[in-house]
Amino acid sequence: MCKNECLLGYLEVLRQTLENFGIPISLYPDKYSVFFPPKKVEDQLTVGEQLDGQDKRVTQFGRIIEELGIEMFPASSPQAKGRIERLWGTLQSRLLTEFRINNISNMENANKFLTEYIKKYNSQFAVKPTRKKILFLKVPKYINLDELLCVKIDRTIDNSGVFSLSNSKFQVLDKSIPPKSHIEILMSIKIGMVKRN
Repeated sequence: MCKNECLLGYLEVLRQTLENFGIPISLYPDKYSVFFPPKKVEDQLTVGEQLDGQDKRVTQFGRIIEELGIEMFPASSPQAKGRIERLWGTLQSRLLTEFRINNISNMENANKFLTEYIKKYNSQFAVKPTRKKILFLKVPKYINLDELLCVKIDRTIDNSGVFSLSNSKFQVLDKSIPPKSHIEILMSIKIGMVKRN
């Protein structure tokens, strides 16, 4: 669980999926802006993006999915994903009761509780698949999940060794990086903020 529906929450769900099962062949999410850019900006590529060979706009989540080779296509309506929508409705009403019964009042304790609750729920309601073929690919050892599952932002250092991000300024103390250098900022809950040349 996290405070709200956001990129960082979805990255954590993706991390758990990759660590527990592997790389799925495809994803079928809704049209939420974490997964797909809004229609009005979907086709507006910058010159830099065009020079990099991009033919369409992608979100940070979409970039990660492409790097993993996962096909992702949007569901057109909640009815297209009826089974999972019904499950969310059931869990949203049931979990409030479970949290009250177990005196859970914060997100940290809720996440600990969910680890065991998932096992309990699955033992009661899971249906064994008729085909046991595993459709997840093993995550290659060369993939560093901490570097993959993060927001990546390109910046240029100015003459005084500073770059700006979200209306804040940051000074690069590494003297081996000259002014006007292009850097890539990696941000995530797991690693904080890191820069790469």
